[in-house]
Amino acid sequence: MSNKNTSLIRLAGPISAFIIAFFGGFESHFVLLGITAWMLIWWISETVHLAVTALLPLLLFPLFGLMEAKSMSSYYAHPLVYLFFGGFIIARALEETNLHYRIALWILRRTGTGSRGLLAGFMLSTAFMSMWISNTATSIMMLPIATSVLAVLPRASAEKMERPLLLSIAWAANIGGMATIIGTPPNMIFAGFLSEHLDRQIGFVEWLPVGLTAAATIGIAAFTILSRSLRKLPLSDQEQSETEQYLEQEWNRLGSMNKTQRKVAIIFTSTALLWIMRPYLGAVSAHIHWSDTGISLLAAVLLFSLTGESGKNLLDWESTSKLPWGILILFGGGLALAGTLQQSYWFEALEVGMKSFENIPILFWVLIMALLGVFATELLSNMALVSALMPLVLSLSLTFGWSMEILSVPLVLGASCAFMLPMATPPNAIVFSTGKLTVNYMMARGIILNFIAVAILVALGMVLVTLG
Repeated sequence: MSNKNTSLIRLAGPISAFIIAFFGGFESHFVLLGITAWMLIWWISETVHLAVTALLPLLLFPLFGLMEAKSMSSYYAHPLVYLFFGGFIIARALEETNLHYRIALWILRRTGTGSRGLLAGFMLSTAFMSMWISNTATSIMMLPIATSVLAVLPRASAEKMERPLLLSIAWAANIGGMATIIGTPPNMIFAGFLSEHLDRQIGFVEWLPVGLTAAATIGIAAFTILSRSLRKLPLSDQEQSETEQYLEQEWNRLGSMNKTQRKVAIIFTSTALLWIMRPYLGAVSAHIHWSDTGISLLAAVLLFSLTGESGKNLLDWESTSKLPWGILILFGGGLALAGTLQQSYWFEALEVGMKSFENIPILFWVLIMALLGVFATELLSNMALVSALMPLVLSLSLTFGWSMEILSVPLVLGASCAFMLPMATPPNAIVFSTGKLTVNYMMARGIILNFIAVAILVALGMVLVTLG
C-alpha cells in the first residue's frame, strides 16, 4: 500500500467519527458510534498499529465524557492481563534457555523418520510449542529444523516432502494456539470479555477440554490432507537412517540440561500442573485462594528471582523488551470498547433489532460465527476480528437466552484457522518466504481445511447447545 493510500485510510478514521457525531447532533451515543467506526477502520486496515488503536478508548472516552478515566483504565489492568503477562514471561524463558528447541527435538526423535512419521513429528512439535509460546516464534524455530532435515534427504525425496512439511509447520502453529487459554490472543480476548461482562471465569482448566478437542480434531484433518501426497513417498532405510542420525546429532549437540534449563523446566511444568489442578487446590488449604493469574505471576516472580548458571537470574528484566506488549494493550482496548458499548443506547437498540430474528434456528447463527471466524481471519487480524464481534455475540446471546459460549467458541477458535493465504498469519508468511510454496498450493489445500474446520466448529458449538 502506498504512503498516500495509507495516509488517506488513516484520515478516514477520525473523519468518519466526526461525520457520524455531527449528523447525530453530537449526542453521546453518536460520538461513541463515531469512535467505534474510527477504531474499526484502523483495526481492519491495520494502517496504524493495532495496539495504538486500542488506546483510543482510554484517550477519547473520558475526553468526551463517555466514561470516567478511572473506569477506563481498569479495563487495561484486568486480572487476565496479568495472567497473559505471566504466560508471556514463561514463554520468554523457554525461548531464552532454548528449551523450546529441546522439547521439539525430543518429540521429533520419537515419531519415526518415515515420511508420514516426520510430518506427524513436525506437526506435534510445532503444535505443542504453540500452546505456550507465540505461533510466530514457534514457526521461526521449527523452520530451520525442517530445512536441515530436508537437506539430509536426496533431492528427489526432498522436493516431494518440502511443500507438505513446510505447510505443516504453519498450520500446526496456528492450530496449537487453540488448545490453551494463553495460546493465542483471541482466546484471551474471549476469556476477558466473559469475565468482565458476565462475571464468568474461564481459566486454563475450563478452556482446555474445548480448545484441545478443537485443536486435536482439526490437527488430525490437517495431517490427513498433507499426508495424502506422501503415501507414494516411502523413504528408504538409508534416508530414514540419515534423518535419524541428523536428529541424534542435534540432540547430542545440545548436551545435558544445565542448571538454568532445569529450573526453568521445573517452573514451566509446575505452572502447567497448577493451572490444571487449580479447581482442586482449595481443598488443600482454605486460607490460600489460587487463581490462574496468581499462578502465572508466581512463575514470573520465580523466573526473575531465582538464579541459574554462574549465579545469574533465570530471566533478566531486559528480556521483557521482547514481550508482545501490544497484545496486552489490545486486550484492554477491546474490553474498554465492548464495555462502553454494552452500557450504551446502541446495545439496547441492537437487542431490540435482534428480536426480529428469533425464529431463526441456533444452528444458523453457529454456522455464521464459524464461517466469519474461519474466512474473515484470512483477511483481517484475528485479534481485531474477535474484539469487534464480541459485543454482537453478547447481544445475540442475551436476546435469545443462549449461553454466550455457544456462539463465541466457533468464532474465537475459527479466528485461529488461517490456512489459505500466505499473509493471513505470520506462520503462513514465514513458510511462504522460503520460496518453496505457491499461493495456489496453499489455497488448494487450505480451503479444504477451512471448510473442515467450519464443520468441526459447528459440531462443537452444537455440543455446547446440548450441554446448555
